[in-house]
Amino acid sequence: MRSLYLDCAYGLGGDMVLAGLADMGVDFAPLQDMLHGAGIAARLEVHDVCRSGVAGRRMDVVWDDAQPLRHLADLTDILERMPLSAAVRGRAAAALRRLAEAEAAVHGVPVERVHFHEVGAIDTLADVAGCFWALEQLEVGEVVCSPLPWFTGTVECDHGTMPLPAPATLRLLEGKPVYPTRFTQEMITPTGALLVDAMADRFADGPEGVLLRSGLGYGSRDSGGGLRVLLLEAQPCRAACGVAGAEEGLERDEVVQLESNIDHLSGEELGYCFGVLMDAGALDVLYLPGVMKKNRPGGVLRVLCEPARLAGVQESFFRHTHTLGIRRTRVERVLVRRRGGVRETSLGPLATKEYALGDVAVSRPEHEAMAAFARKTGRSLPELRAMLFGQETPGDGSPE
Repeated sequence: MRSLYLDCAYGLGGDMVLAGLADMGVDFAPLQDMLHGAGIAARLEVHDVCRSGVAGRRMDVVWDDAQPLRHLADLTDILERMPLSAAVRGRAAAALRRLAEAEAAVHGVPVERVHFHEVGAIDTLADVAGCFWALEQLEVGEVVCSPLPWFTGTVECDHGTMPLPAPATLRLLEGKPVYPTRFTQEMITPTGALLVDAMADRFADGPEGVLLRSGLGYGSRDSGGGLRVLLLEAQPCRAACGVAGAEEGLERDEVVQLESNIDHLSGEELGYCFGVLMDAGALDVLYLPGVMKKNRPGGVLRVLCEPARLAGVQESFFRHTHTLGIRRTRVERVLVRRRGGVRETSLGPLATKEYALGDVAVSRPEHEAMAAFARKTGRSLPELRAMLFGQETPGDGSPE
């Protein structure tokens, strides 16, 4: 089975996905012809781009005539006129409805009244239909996405100045794994969040399989990098790669472990360093206290990161500890396959981590989602666990 892996470290937009697929070799001329046949005189223009010395592609959806205001029914009607397969048409229509529902919930209007002026009706249609059409052309059976970078800042729109992520984006990101960054511009667009919501079968920290092709898609703004799109073929025989039957359902990858003995930082400096390392892309930061040379109290600072994030994490390690040496080791990890999920609770949707241990399916609440409930209700985390996942605690209105 073929899988498509989206490496979203530098953001995600619908145009970036199409651009990455084009850089991989997908020819979108047939999709442009389909749009023309449906009465949409739009052009899909692919441009060669080189940023920071790395070549990729950018995709622009352009048209010459002014476009009318379009609602969900208008976009669905255009889809019906395009000679797409029933599977692609159905998935694209469902995704557009999902976006309309998110916009409707944000603005407090019926779905039928939502218009696509902000996300761009033809842009959105081309991005959504184009992605599902390309997946079919590539015979992709599974889409896997990396965790998503969180970002802050503001954006100007028809409704005024909005905090980032934009409201519709925020709603579409519910149930998805995110991690903090220092980005202060829009790294994930509403259409990008929609495509992850509609396409991603699961989330993983890295790709797995035999790499067949890759592409790099840039957006209209320079975010310091692009979207890496990887096409992979599943290992034909996991046992041939050293994975025993007892490890079925597990994943393997390789990470880099960085460590150094630290005895010259204050507690405040060390604590700040932890946060900087996580922002730089570390998977985990661990401090093991001990006694250093000359009987000084100190400890071992140990950091795990993906090989692709090594340069940034190592630079931050040196810069914020002023250590003069780092021990570096490549380590194999065995991971339980998991994916993001959502559980409906009496307090609203709760983001969860879904995985299986043998024949036992496990759904574990995400800490940040539980912490948000704690702030909202004033309850402690143990109270919430008891209330949402077991016998409610006395004093919360339930029978003792």
